[in-house]
Amino acid sequence: VLGSAVAFRLFLFFVPFLLFLVGLLGFVATWVDAEEVSEQAGVTGSLAGQIDAALSQGDSSRWVATIVGFVGMVWAGRSLGKVLASASCLAWRLPVRAQASIRIVGGVIGFVTGIGLIAVIVNRIRADLGLAAAGFSFVAVIAVYGSAWVVLSMLLPRATTDPGALLPGAGSFGLTLATMHATSQLYLPDQFARASELYGAIGVTIVTLGWFFFLGRAMVLAMVVNAVLHERLGTVSQVLFSMPVLRA
Repeated sequence: VLGSAVAFRLFLFFVPFLLFLVGLLGFVATWVDAEEVSEQAGVTGSLAGQIDAALSQGDSSRWVATIVGFVGMVWAGRSLGKVLASASCLAWRLPVRAQASIRIVGGVIGFVTGIGLIAVIVNRIRADLGLAAAGFSFVAVIAVYGSAWVVLSMLLPRATTDPGALLPGAGSFGLTLATMHATSQLYLPDQFARASELYGAIGVTIVTLGWFFFLGRAMVLAMVVNAVLHERLGTVSQVLFSMPVLRA
């Protein structure tokens, strides 16, 4: 249930977030070229066409998209932050406090933005160095996603202030998200092309909603893993730093 609630809020956040990005792209249309942006981002096909359309929008459309997208992004980010805070409280057996501070909302926005930037970087690596290099890059992506999740988790309620208690969940979340990311970028593009021919935008929409479905469950699972291991085994930091080499 918690995973579904997070997935739904992620979708509500993602829609105005994309609208905000489209508005920003319109403001830089004077200085950049659509083909160059698509090439640098490593995107082709329908997505490249959407970037071209975003850069070709009128002045009034840019302002409307930017303002409406920003307001919707903050509102949806606050709702997502509340759900994440409630899920963390339930995982750690704390009284539920459905409050989303400015830090949590900012952390959510930064987290989603970081996912998009990493996707662009991996796309660029695949375009320049090939599929094998892109595959190896996902090893670093796991560490980046895990670190980002630790930072976001530190803003959420939990039963301990030790950052080490967040490491097991960060590892599971980083691995799950990197696997989803690799599947989306290395396997699904060809499927998208075929689905677009057969089902149009419906096929792409189903895959996108499925991505949010698994992402929401990965977030809640990471919280539960941290709470259970801390409750059963104690602080992970004590276990790690009891080893001679790490302690030194």
